[in-house]
Amino acid sequence: MDPAIRAENNRLVREELKRMALEELRNAKQLTQTDMAEMLNVPQSSISRIERRADMYLSTLRNYVHAMGGVLQIQAIFPDGGAVVIDRFGDYQDQPYLVWARGEGGGRYRLLARPFHHHGEPLSTGAFKVPGFVKAMKALGLPESSVSAIRKTLETSGEVLIGGSVAAADRIFTASELVAAGFEAAEAEREDILTGG
Repeated sequence: MDPAIRAENNRLVREELKRMALEELRNAKQLTQTDMAEMLNVPQSSISRIERRADMYLSTLRNYVHAMGGVLQIQAIFPDGGAVVIDRFGDYQDQPYLVWARGEGGGRYRLLARPFHHHGEPLSTGAFKVPGFVKAMKALGLPESSVSAIRKTLETSGEVLIGGSVAAADRIFTASELVAAGFEAAEAEREDILTGG
């Protein structure tokens, strides 16, 4: 195909994706409501309600978009043509976090995050079965080899730090990366997360 025609087709697809409803977007990503329910750790009926709802919490929409591999971005557009991306809603400061994975038993896993400097809110994902857990790790930008190594380590150990010498995933994560990957405040597990145990 002619490169100019291919570029035009790609532009048209991107434009169409910008106008899609949540259900259409999910279908375009070849995901079912059951897939989404597993990734978000909610009943399938909740996905149906989200897709029909005209008004919802930003965190719900952010998690839905994240489960499909996207990042929710809010933009203020002004009459003079100016645009500002709004990326902070007061929930989390963009500070460095350490992240680790934990086996929860019963074939379920969770990702936990503790502020690197011990100041701030600990974060956590929900408890996932393997497919949702793998997708959450991939949403953090971890390569397939690191995801496989982490899963293998969890088979023999209840917990593994994602970073340092583990699976070549040597990095610190920012709060905005974690929120985009589906992490939320983990008040119930605050002490456990803050102590790293």
